Amino acid sequence: MRNVSETGELAAKGAVDSKEPADSWLNGIAGRIALWLGTVLASVSVLDGFHNCVLRPLDFQWSPARLLAAHIDPWSTYLSGDPTHRILLNQVPNYLHELYVWMLPFGYLPFLPARLIWAVINLALVLESCLCVARLYELDGRRAWLLMILVLTSTPFRVTIGNGQVTALVLVCLALWAMVSSQGGRGLLLGMAWAKYSVPPVLALFLLLRRRWRLLFCSLLPPTAGFLFFYFWLHTPFWTLLFEPFRCSTHNVSPGLANIMAVSGIALRRPPMFHSAPDAFYLSSQSGWMDAIPYVCGALLAAVIAGYFFWRGKGVDGRIHLACLTAASLLCFKHQIYDFLLLIFCLAIGLKADSSRSRNLLLLLIAYFWYLERLVHIRRWEFWPSVVIVSFAALGGLLAATWKLHGLVRWKTELKL
Repeated sequence: MRNVSETGELAAKGAVDSKEPADSWLNGIAGRIALWLGTVLASVSVLDGFHNCVLRPLDFQWSPARLLAAHIDPWSTYLSGDPTHRILLNQVPNYLHELYVWMLPFGYLPFLPARLIWAVINLALVLESCLCVARLYELDGRRAWLLMILVLTSTPFRVTIGNGQVTALVLVCLALWAMVSSQGGRGLLLGMAWAKYSVPPVLALFLLLRRRWRLLFCSLLPPTAGFLFFYFWLHTPFWTLLFEPFRCSTHNVSPGLANIMAVSGIALRRPPMFHSAPDAFYLSSQSGWMDAIPYVCGALLAAVIAGYFFWRGKGVDGRIHLACLTAASLLCFKHQIYDFLLLIFCLAIGLKADSSRSRNLLLLLIAYFWYLERLVHIRRWEFWPSVVIVSFAALGGLLAATWKLHGLVRWKTELKL
């Protein structure tokens, strides 16, 4: 592991701009007052998330769970046009089968108590993730407190709670995965994260290059078990059931905010740059091979990033890799604003690192995705092609800034992925 006594050498290379201790203001009275005020704002944010969940839990997977409880295939129901309107709001079954094993109990509950219970579980998962990340990244008491405040006041957190999303479940799997020492345990947690299969691919490619065979094999067990469970639970043919989640996402998942799939779609379709482009514009079929281009671009970028961190990351602490590879998934594949909750790992590095321009840039860019994006949404600029392109560049800068901080953090322990 690199010693941060080398910061003088790094400064000569332009990586270090200051040796002042970061966040020293937190140790004074002003810092304590700010933290308590932040705690009040965090409480308001939590209540707002619960309020939105009661009113309109758009993405809560209750409808698919309800259908599954009645032994009805929700993926087939959606793909057939849902003639009886049994899928509420935007509760489309976009996820792998394993998620619905966990969600199945909610299908036996009425909608209102089910969504309230899920909101409480989501909050508990986020709080547990904050505690795990603070411990993993060796944040002291006040920095850990600040981390939790920033997470709970962020737009991705409120949307996760309000929409009934599953991002918190994936986040806690990754946070716990980094805390578990055994390859088998890590593999099972990574396998649970595969439920939202757009998140783990870059990390999995990196582990493949690292030859973590046992870990990767164990990561296949939860998705396989979930598929086999519903193969026997339902009457859907094997191959049809296997590919149904991917077919649902192809027809329903919008291009997202800041990823290469959205940017490549804009390049192909050339919508007006300063007007919102509806999802139907991006999701409509094109001739022949052109529909595959965004997916190919996402896969290629994921392979390039994983390869870069593998070849250039020897000797770099695994905490840096975890943050960068998780953020890279947001850059490569379709993700919405709630998925940017995964930037918590980058935030932890920003709070831990010594003061520098890279650190300040990292915190500023996280603020854009966690707070400023809400203002963009209010102005209805969120899905302007120009905003998507700028956000893509900003996320790339965030990834680069996180990586540049690998020599500016004093770790007491070493983590290897």
